[in-house]
Amino acid sequence: MNEEDLFRYLDETVDPAEMVAALTEPELAELADALYRHLDTPSPAFGAHSWYVQVVAELRLRRLRANADAPAASEGPGPGEPAGREVPAG
Repeated sequence: MNEEDLFRYLDETVDPAEMVAALTEPELAELADALYRHLDTPSPAFGAHSWYVQVVAELRLRRLRANADAPAASEGPGPGEPAGREVPAG
């Protein structure tokens, strides 16, 4: 993402909450990276830090939801299930 693309997000007419909610996870990750690099410049744009915080929070929320929706890993074999694979001798 180049600086011109980044400043389209930082435009004051854009609602950060709506924009962040509408972006895909890869787009959010790209925006977070661009904002992080921009914040490391000598004079970042006003509002860039707020955008960064909101983007990172949205990414974290989406990943937490994805993990909550994923099936839980089995703690071990259930009743009547083998404890593991049998390894042939020899």
